[in-house]
Amino acid sequence: MFRYPSGLPLLLLATLGCVRYAPAPLELGLHPAAYRARRLTEPKLLAWVARWTARPEGLRWNDRQLALVALATRSDLARARVDWRTAQASERTAGERPRPGLEAGVERAVSGSEGNSPWVISLAGLVDLELGGKRGARVQRARAQAAVAEAELRLTAWRVVLDVRAAALALSSGAADLALARREVAALEGVRQLETDRYREASLTAAELARTGAEAQDARVRTSAVESQLLEARVALASALAVPAVAVDSLDLTFEPVVRCGELARVGADSLATLALSSRPEIGMALAGYAVSEASLRLEVARQYPDLELGPGFVWDQGVHRWTLALALPGLLAFRNRGAIKEAEASRTAAAARVAELQDELLGDVELAVARCRGAALQRAAADSQVTIARQSADAARAAYARGETSRLDPALAELALLRAERARVGADARLRASDHALDAALGGFPGPDQGRWPDPRDDIVDMTSPTHRAPR
Repeated sequence: MFRYPSGLPLLLLATLGCVRYAPAPLELGLHPAAYRARRLTEPKLLAWVARWTARPEGLRWNDRQLALVALATRSDLARARVDWRTAQASERTAGERPRPGLEAGVERAVSGSEGNSPWVISLAGLVDLELGGKRGARVQRARAQAAVAEAELRLTAWRVVLDVRAAALALSSGAADLALARREVAALEGVRQLETDRYREASLTAAELARTGAEAQDARVRTSAVESQLLEARVALASALAVPAVAVDSLDLTFEPVVRCGELARVGADSLATLALSSRPEIGMALAGYAVSEASLRLEVARQYPDLELGPGFVWDQGVHRWTLALALPGLLAFRNRGAIKEAEASRTAAAARVAELQDELLGDVELAVARCRGAALQRAAADSQVTIARQSADAARAAYARGETSRLDPALAELALLRAERARVGADARLRASDHALDAALGGFPGPDQGRWPDPRDDIVDMTSPTHRAPR
């Protein structure tokens, strides 16, 4: 009677326990539809923002609140998070040992069996033993690759925050500049009307009147350019938030106070450089990349040693039972692995050079950001002085007109000068805030006075991104 081999039930059980493939076709229309439907008033989004900072009051949002929105909506951050989890899963794969196998053979003697059973049946196991520390090197490289993915995730989150703050500042500065530009056009029209009256009284030449008209026209052209830039800034902010432009049409933007540039007086340049070199996410990513190259070199060195394959088995040879043990050394001719080792050593040297190159770049970023802060502070002080002088001149012109010493044209010109000085101060304010943001970026932390109250990009972020494929049934 024929009997099933004893290992057959185990083989069937292993087959039944396999994971089955489940297709997940892409639905290209899901994500665009969800994108167009996003609004900053979504309760889930508002609750997420309120978890980390003050809840927005209606349409009044500050740059920190908007940055938190982007951390929940940006698809590039969701992708970086999935990449990090994939890299973590690869650590388990790298630590797996070679799986044992099974080999069987059947022979039948067609002559010369002399009455014995003509069958020869062999059954042998296959066991691969890795030598030289290959598994440990693979695990080390996988962990380093996971560290690279985590550093890239943090770098992506950091850049998302910086993008939103820069876009919000551009929109707010553009809106303030546009309001003053329109006031300047209106003031020039008033001056031109007063000069027209003086021209009719033969107190003003035609050339002076024409010059004012050309200046008014030039101001209107500049105002239209500011309007165009404001439209682009609004779309840029919406893009940084991953929401449609209609969602940011009526925002009333505010900003947290400038803090970084104000700390320069008590913090030395060396301290700032040390902070940047220890906190910038690019440094962590470069160091993790060096660790990957180091582990790759270790793996190539370990591959000098061939693996040992064992094949213990049992043979039933025409009624005679025998135990066997086979040994094999595959890849023996690849002994010493010199070429791959040289390549891995060169890769490690290149990774070290990239770390030094990045350190040079970061130190230059800090020095440039400090210089911008100081220059912006000087420009802001000069703008304050200009506004003070222009206001004093306007007050004096109005007082002289009230006493009947001058015509209405003199205070109108003085008010126009004051308006232009205020517009220059608004520009200086925007540059000072941009310099503060640039110094924050150079130092590498999440911007804002309360640095610790930011979500962890690895697992604390509510994911508002939409799926792009159907879930498997």
